[in-house]
Amino acid sequence: MSEELMAAAPSGGGAPRNRTAGQIHSASSEATRQMREQAKRRREAEAKLQLHLMETRNKSAGTPDTAL
Repeated sequence: MSEELMAAAPSGGGAPRNRTAGQIHSASSEATRQMREQAKRRREAEAKLQLHLMETRNKSAGTPDTAL
């Protein structure tokens, strides 16, 4: 960097920050919790659907179900 740019650069404080260290925003943490719960329910529903499809295929093929 040139000396002019280095001299013009502000040192110290700068603009005040809007965030406080360690502060938890309850609205965003609640939204995150809800999204995680929804994702968990979707994964469980997908697993249940896959199991049901495997059972249906095995019954239609006439082979015993080895998953159970």
